[in-house]
Parts: sequence; structure tokens; C-alpha cells
Amino acid sequence: MMDTSQLPGRGINPLRSLRTHYRTSLVIWLLVVLGGLPVVWIKGQSYYGVESVFQVSPNYMKTLTTDKEVELQSNQQYREFVNHLSTTVKRYDVLQRALKKLRDEKVDVQPKALSERKYIEQLQKTVTVKPVADTYMVRIGLEGPKKELLSEIVNAITTSFLETTKSEQIFGSVERVEALEANAKRLQNEISALEAQRVQLSEQLGLTTFGDSTVSPYDSLLSQSREKFAVASIERAHAEATLQAFLTQRETPTSVGRSIMEMRQTDSGLQALRNEVVKRSEELARTTAGLEDKHPAKKPALAEYEAINKRLQSRETEFEQAAFDNVRSRLVASLRQTRQVEEEIQANLKKIESQAADYARNFQKAMRLTGDMRKREQEQKEVRDRLNYLQNESGAIGFVRLVTPALAAELPMGIGKTKLLLIVFLLATVLALVAAIALDMVDRRIHTVNDAEKLIGIPAAGWQLEGKDLPSQMFAKEQTRRFVSTLIRNKTRAGKNVFAFTSVKTVGSATAVILDTAAVLQQLGLSVLVLDANSFASSPVFNAHSQGLSDYLSGEADLESIHQTVSHQDEKIDAVGFGHQRSGGVQRLDLLRQAVSQWSRDYDFVLIDLPPLLLSADAELLVDALGQVFMVLEAQSVTKGEVTRAKRLLEKLDPEAVGLFVSNIPVFQQGGYMKELIIETLTKESFGRFMSLSSLRLQLELLRVRWIQKRNR
Repeated sequence: MMDTSQLPGRGINPLRSLRTHYRTSLVIWLLVVLGGLPVVWIKGQSYYGVESVFQVSPNYMKTLTTDKEVELQSNQQYREFVNHLSTTVKRYDVLQRALKKLRDEKVDVQPKALSERKYIEQLQKTVTVKPVADTYMVRIGLEGPKKELLSEIVNAITTSFLETTKSEQIFGSVERVEALEANAKRLQNEISALEAQRVQLSEQLGLTTFGDSTVSPYDSLLSQSREKFAVASIERAHAEATLQAFLTQRETPTSVGRSIMEMRQTDSGLQALRNEVVKRSEELARTTAGLEDKHPAKKPALAEYEAINKRLQSRETEFEQAAFDNVRSRLVASLRQTRQVEEEIQANLKKIESQAADYARNFQKAMRLTGDMRKREQEQKEVRDRLNYLQNESGAIGFVRLVTPALAAELPMGIGKTKLLLIVFLLATVLALVAAIALDMVDRRIHTVNDAEKLIGIPAAGWQLEGKDLPSQMFAKEQTRRFVSTLIRNKTRAGKNVFAFTSVKTVGSATAVILDTAAVLQQLGLSVLVLDANSFASSPVFNAHSQGLSDYLSGEADLESIHQTVSHQDEKIDAVGFGHQRSGGVQRLDLLRQAVSQWSRDYDFVLIDLPPLLLSADAELLVDALGQVFMVLEAQSVTKGEVTRAKRLLEKLDPEAVGLFVSNIPVFQQGGYMKELIIETLTKESFGRFMSLSSLRLQLELLRVRWIQKRNR
């Protein structure tokens, strides 16, 4: 393989970047210069400047007491206050009072061509207000082409600003005092009205003080009434249940007393009657015991027996009915009594609840009145404190005081047009150079052999310069011979003479590299066959109307009929085109292997042009079938990302051998010893003897010769 370790790397060379992108750099240089000329014309003028200084204290300088409203609690608040004061300096009314003060002093500073408003608006643009870093001071400055009256204008503005700030430190103090006095009077009237309402509520409630700890007298009374109402409700429900049970069962419950049956059995009259009936019934039984049914005495005896039993039964029934009515009357009377008691207790409870609610409402109203009175008393105190502050602190020093008035201007200031113009030229040159270097830094294309070798990870088997002129084309032939030497060595060592060439994308110059290599091989007396296996794009080098590889693989032609001859560098080279079956891609890899094996025996070298590796699937199939491949990378066309993707793809395919060829390498100016290498190769002399003039003098001499030639024409 060829040794490329001594080839010049690209790197970042400012002069090379400037030569490469000289058009962009020239445009940027001209734009900066053209844009800077007005700046030079305007800012390069000499001027006079004056300034006064005032101090902004971080603490309000009081007369009597402090005030939280005008205290600056943080550094941020102080900076915002300074910005506010800086804006106040250029306020329209401040500048207007300053001009009036100057007119009162018989000093006329207003140009006759401008109205007062126009001149004030001009001053707002020209007067500068800048804080002094790391101090409490602020500068008021004014610049102009003439030094007359500059200090008078600045001092008048400063005085007007201080007076305005003094009056606005406690803005509208008279109006604020009147408003506060009216507010104090209103608060006093409201407090008096609230006190009258609370007195009326005190009489109704019988209280002299109102507080959260005051206990309502209705609380215990309500609790007792609710308890009595609950007991009465239980007794009423018990009476209703007793009456209902008596009416349903017609017998008194055990809780009422004796039952009706017990009263009937224990009644003395019924018991006496019952004894007589039993005694008489026994006598009649003995009388009728021996009598026949037809005996005249038996029938009256039986009739008497039935009559005395009916009489006893009737007396018992009458007794039970009387006892039932009596018990029912007692239970009904008891129920009415419990109901009446419950209703009276309920009515009394509602009355107490109504009185308690009225008491609570009045008490809460009195509490609200007390709270309102306290709030108004607090507001009244704050109003009195504010009145005292306004009356005492309206004449305080405040925040701002004058430090230094403006002094009359004496010497002009300014950088000058010459220095500023030199700065513009220097800035334009730096930006033009930076732009050229930036374009090189953001360029992701490969430019040198070293770039390709770092990305692929193998040394380049060959490389070729960009053939723009005759010297580079002559040097390119020398490089092709070196590459051919590499192929011959590889054939001798490995015993293989079939080499495939593929590019990363459509660009890559793989076909040109193959033809150049084939021409040199034939010049060396070696037989070569160039095979076009690129199904992705056709090449004008091969005869498109002749049958080719695709026709053989599809069975429509044989090996002898697909050969053709192409001319390159005055050499007739045996070749095989792709043929007419381009749309279907490569077919029958087994036939392809047989054909390549046959050609490798018939020719010393077989060079195969493959489709782009990243764009065609046929490239992967052919690389896997052929075994060894050269990746042709065209400098200035293929990006580093595309080369990395192609490398990963080759690692996945894992062919027998992979070579690297870099084409179209630009001859960078100031890029190592490439120029010296070309000159010494072509002239057969050392670079020092050939270059009798320096590079700069040589360029100047070439320009002079070209100018003479154009003039002669």
C-alpha cells in the first residue's frame, strides 16, 4: 500500500482559508468598510463636553422620623430609583423650566431656527444621564461642536431637576394634607355614629361591655327547656302507646294497674251472685237427677237453671264493659294531659329560642360595631401620624443633592476620523479572515487524504489531485502509476487480480479512476478488462447500444458477444458494458462469479465499476460476491457523515479486502509542501533552484505580465 503519512493535512490555515473563500471575505470586507464610513464621518468629529454630578442617597435624609414608604429596602430598589431620577432629568417640564430660568437670566441658548418644543426634544436626545460605577453619584452631561453656553445649559438643567425632585419627594403635600384632614373628620363622624348605635344595643341587651368571652344568659335556659321538651315528648309517646295497646287488646298493660279480668273476679257483688247461682244450680241438679224427661218438674228446673246462668253472664258482661269504658277514659285523659304539657313546653321553647336569636343578633351587631370602631380609630391614628409626617418632613433634604456643578469646556474631545478609519479597516480585515476560517470550520466535507484515512481507519492505497491545470494533470499521471504499482504488488502477494471500485454516492469518480488505471496497466504491457456493473447510473464511456453484463446474466448473450472496446488516453481498452437490462439490476450472481473467474484467467487485471454503496443494494450484493473492493472517495464532495455510514456498511458486509482511494484532492495554497512536491516531480529539480523569486514577488510579476498582455491586445 502507498505511504501517505507524509501527505499534508488540511487543518485550519488562515491564509489558505482566505485564498479558498476570498470572494466571501472580500464582500464582507467591503460591507464592513462601507458601513463604517458613515460611522467614521459622524463619530470622528471633535466635540466639547461638560457635566455636572449629583448624589442619590440610599436613605431618605429626614428631619424628625423615618418613614417606611420612602425607604429603599434593597439594592434593586435603589437602582430602579436611580433610573427613575435619570429619566426625570430629561423630562419635558424639567427642561422647559431650565430654559425659562436661562431666559430670566438673559441667556439665550435656543437656536432661532427651532421652536421651544423642537429645541427641548433635541435636548432630550443630546443630554446624557449616566450613573458613576460603584458610587452613589450620577452625571448629567452635554456634548456639542461649540463650547459656548454648554456649562450654563447643564447647570440650569441640574438646578431645575433638583427643584423638581425636591417638590416631588413628597408630591402634592398641600393637597395630601387637605385630603387627610377631610378623611380624619369623616372617620370621627363614623366613630360617633357607631358609638350611638352600640349604646342603643347595650340598653336592649343589658350589657356594658362586649367581648368574645361574654356568656349569653339564654344558653342555660335553652338547655333546660330542650331537656323538659324531650321528657314531655317521651311521656306523650308512652301515653299514646298505652292507649293504642289497650284499644287493640281490650286489656290494660301491666304498667297501668290491675287488668279487667282481675277486677271482674275480685268484685264482691259478682262473687256473691256467682255463689248463689252455683248453690241453686247444685240444688236443681239434684232435683232433676232422678227425673225423666217427661216428668212435669224437670222442665221448669232446667228452665230455671238456664235463666240463672244467663243472668250471671249478663251481669259479668255489663261489669266488663263498665270497667273497659272507665279504663279507656282514664287513658285518654292521661294522653290529653301529656299532650297539653308537651305543647306548652314546646311553645315556651320557641319563645326562648326567638329571644336567644334576637339576643345573639344584637350581640353580634354590637361586636361588629365595636370592631368597626376599632378599625376606624386605627385609621384615624394613621391619618394623624401621616399629617404629622407631611408637616414635619416636607422640608427635609431628601434623597438628592448637588455634588459638582458643570465647569466651562476648554479642550475638545474625540477619537478623530483617522484613528476611527484605521479601526474600521482593521475590523473589516479581522471579520473577513474570521468568516473565511468559520466557513472552513463548518465545512463537513473531506478535503485531504488524512481526513479520509481517519474516518475509514486504513491507509489510502492511492490518491489523486484535482486536475485543474496542466501541472496537476501531469502529476496525476504520476500518482496513477503509483496506484498501479500498488495493484501489481497486491496481485503478486495475494494472487488475486480482480478489483472492484465503488463510490459512496453518485459522485466519486470511480469510473475515471478505473479507466486511468486501466490505461496505465496497458501501457505497462498488462492485459486489462474493465467491467461496468453499475446498475444505478449509466456511463457515457461505454456503448449503451451494445449487449453487456446484464444481457449475459439474463441468458440473452454469451461471454464473447458482450465485449466492446473503449478509448481512453490514446489507449484501446477491453470492456464489458452493463447492457440493456438496467432496470432489473444485477441478476444470477452464480453466472457472474463464473464470468469473473473466466475473465481473471484471460486477463492480467479485471477492474469492476460498482454502483454507489449507499444508494444501491446491488453494491452490497456485488461486494459480497467479489470479495475485495476499493472505496473511491471524492474530496470536496463527500461529507464525513456519509463516509462514516459507508464504513459501517462495509464492516457489516465484511469483504475479504477493502482499499481506499481518494480522488479530486484540491491543491491547497499554503497547505504543506504539496506545491513543492508537484514542482520537484515535474521539473526534476529542487524547489529552491526552480523558485528564483519569492511567492509574493512571483504573484506580482504574474500580475504585471497579464496586464501587459491585456494592454497589447
